[in-house]
Amino acid sequence: MNRHIRWTTTLGTALVTLGLVSQAAADTATLRTVSAFTPGTAIPHTFEMFLEEIENDPDAPVEVDFIGGPETMPPFQIGNAVSNGVVDMAFVTSAFYTSSLPAAHALNLTRYSPEELRETGRFEQLQEMWREQMNVHYLAYTNYGNRYHLYLNEPIDSPELNGLRMRITPVYRAFAEAMGGEAAQTPPGEVYTALERGTVDGYGWPVQGIFDLGWQEHTRYRVDPGFYHVEVGVLVNQDAWDNLTDEQRDYLTEKAIWLEEQNGLNEEINAEEERRQAEAGIEVIEFEGEERERYLEMAYQVQWERLAEEHAENAERLREILDSE
Repeated sequence: MNRHIRWTTTLGTALVTLGLVSQAAADTATLRTVSAFTPGTAIPHTFEMFLEEIENDPDAPVEVDFIGGPETMPPFQIGNAVSNGVVDMAFVTSAFYTSSLPAAHALNLTRYSPEELRETGRFEQLQEMWREQMNVHYLAYTNYGNRYHLYLNEPIDSPELNGLRMRITPVYRAFAEAMGGEAAQTPPGEVYTALERGTVDGYGWPVQGIFDLGWQEHTRYRVDPGFYHVEVGVLVNQDAWDNLTDEQRDYLTEKAIWLEEQNGLNEEINAEEERRQAEAGIEVIEFEGEERERYLEMAYQVQWERLAEEHAENAERLREILDSE
């Protein structure tokens, strides 16, 4: 068992330790932490580097009690869990907690990198919004530069899906429907079977991660270019954050900025994933010129429109932060 990161295998174990940040020593706080993604897979790889950074720092003023991934807590419950203090820290994408913070997945539409968001004061505006509406401190934005793609088992020659049944999430549902696709919301764990049986014709997913799930075995095409940016945030319960000392908060902020710098690894990782996909027999359907511009313009336009229809106030506020000059 690691000194700082302690692994348990059941949610029950986590619930026994309810309460605010526990003090392992007079000058060290322990943060009970959960991830929405299976350890060792593509999406959480930099978050795991972040945990190791803290674990291997003998002078760290915080410790991380890592409870586990989705086997310990359903991903769509993690937002509520960190908001209510069931856990102190969570690695979770905004698409999994839109019931707590409507339109939160507008983060995928940002035109600014995490570094640019911080430099322009926009990151502080996001933190204020997350604090007000969800009782969490938005600590770090990971996976920027890892873009979404559509994957198909039927070829297309223009940005039209013509009734193809697509496995979607709220992040790109509006986009798939605008192209004439039929939306099917299926948990990731059921997608392999749906592809195998032909009950879906394709899906949306980042360029990274399909090999973790085995989906390449039933995928024939990837549509380029990629669109949006994957967003998986590190959230800290606001009460837990407030109970930390200035030193502890500064330390976690410093490590969060380091974590965001690891987004720079994605260019190389993406290239390797594309190579592996080609080796697995996945062909690329690439839109170029005016079709490329139309495809990308549609992706952003229809999603902002959908967010404005469903959550006008939050969508307007987030668009000012993420999409304005």
